Amino acid sequence: MKLKKWIAQEIKYIEVNIANLKIKIEDYQAAIKNVQLKKREVGRKKADNREQHERYDNEIAMYQARIESLKSNISVCKRSITNVKDLEKMKPVRLKTGAVINSKIIDEMLKKLSGKEWSIEYTQYQDGLQITYVNTRTGSKGSFKVYLIAVISDTIDLPIFEKGDVKECSIHS
Repeated sequence: MKLKKWIAQEIKYIEVNIANLKIKIEDYQAAIKNVQLKKREVGRKKADNREQHERYDNEIAMYQARIESLKSNISVCKRSITNVKDLEKMKPVRLKTGAVINSKIIDEMLKKLSGKEWSIEYTQYQDGLQITYVNTRTGSKGSFKVYLIAVISDTIDLPIFEKGDVKECSIHS
């Protein structure tokens, strides 16, 4: 599958998820209105109906907490859409380790290493990838960290970076 098609599918999936979350919020808001009506029917809070009022107040608070949680999920989904859209601009590359990174970073690294005897080590962390390059003659090292762009399926067509020897690759999930 082409990256552009995958990006379009991901965005559509996230937008459907946002729409479903908004529907749930509307349902909880309707439930709050129903509970408020029941609470009004009971009348003013007195000694004999105190328990009912407290039960209704607790029910309203529960619905409001669920609404806030859903609103938070919507914010996360909107940030995900932005991140997925940014992928298209960045032209990601898949490394032999399976990590996906921005091709500009690979180009930058290769310019530094061109014409020299280097080996390249990758260490993958939960939030990114550490790329270390070692001069095989002198032993001198250099490194930089790349943050993972997103989890892109292996079925997505990306250029594959296969230069250098992979000395280390530890994946933490």
